[in-house]
Amino acid sequence: MQDTHVSVLPSQSPVGLAHLDATDASPHPCRTNVSPQHQSPFFSILPTEVRQDIYRHLWAAAGTVQHVYKTGPLAPLSHCACLTDPNAEDVREMELTHIMEGLPADEAGIMMQRDEVDDWRLRTASGWCNHWACEEEPPVMRPSSEAIGDKGGDASLHQSQDEKSRQKKPVMVEEYSAFMAVLLGCKRMHQEAVDGVYDNTTFSFIGTPALSRFLATTSAESLARIKAVHVVEKAAIETYMSFDGEDAAEAVEALLQWNDLWTTAATKLSRLQTLRICMYPQYPRYPMPLEDWFRPLHQFRHVPEYTMSLRWFMDPTNSAAGVPDFLDEAPFASEWIPPLDENPLHLHWRRLVGILRLGEPHEMPPRRQRRRLCFGRS
Repeated sequence: MQDTHVSVLPSQSPVGLAHLDATDASPHPCRTNVSPQHQSPFFSILPTEVRQDIYRHLWAAAGTVQHVYKTGPLAPLSHCACLTDPNAEDVREMELTHIMEGLPADEAGIMMQRDEVDDWRLRTASGWCNHWACEEEPPVMRPSSEAIGDKGGDASLHQSQDEKSRQKKPVMVEEYSAFMAVLLGCKRMHQEAVDGVYDNTTFSFIGTPALSRFLATTSAESLARIKAVHVVEKAAIETYMSFDGEDAAEAVEALLQWNDLWTTAATKLSRLQTLRICMYPQYPRYPMPLEDWFRPLHQFRHVPEYTMSLRWFMDPTNSAAGVPDFLDEAPFASEWIPPLDENPLHLHWRRLVGILRLGEPHEMPPRRQRRRLCFGRS
């Protein structure tokens, strides 16, 4: 069973969770052969209503908004709590501009700040977009009862017990979340609690590949319980390709896959009450997707709270709102948030060539976390 990352408390960092598409890959998991667990005071004394209240408090403690993401094309889904205000201003390019303007004149001084520049460049290019802080949040660690020390060699035989004790290091393991304890506690607890995960959680998908995998591996019953979905998407280059050019076949194939995804989502997420899509270009100042790419999103016109935030795209119009005319009749409320006028690196390009690692990163790391030593899992 795949372990994933979720937070014990909203202010804490990601910890382990039993991968939801693994526990819910078939309809009605754990519905048969469930022991009544009469020997357990939790089930024999507490009424069902109290147990359900406990589960709801655990879901809230774990984080009511959960990111769902993939670490690679063939990787299973993973989860972690969202720590970012989605309405907050995206300051990544502004922070990079501030750093670039403050770089010292000498090469040695620039080299000292190279890592800081690279950090903000990667954040600007990250597929997590304005949720880059969620991407970098380290897991909560706790010391295990075991310790790592010098286990071999004749020299260890001549060391005193105090010397050996001083050399031992605590084994740090990831702290698991409420999700892991409840969903894997026993079959009856899983049966009682699993529906509450879908009832009370906002699923925030980092990219449409994660959404596609989630729709394919989660039972129809569970998908129908989901009320709120967020999608953070970096629009593919195919989204503004002409359907008449030399790359027409590639653009058409990508559009068909996009249409199939949202048609499937509209069918399976039948009780959706909130849909929030935040879309960025592959790189700031790239063109906005063509009208054809927005049409599949009209299938959610029944969703009461439906918003689209288009950020950092090249201005497609001369209107004050910056939203194309074809979105006027769209079933969602849309906004356009412009990028900076110019790439912060370009103003300093000549001075920094040969010193900094310039140019856009060709391959983003799947999930960047702040460095922390971890020897295993609990």
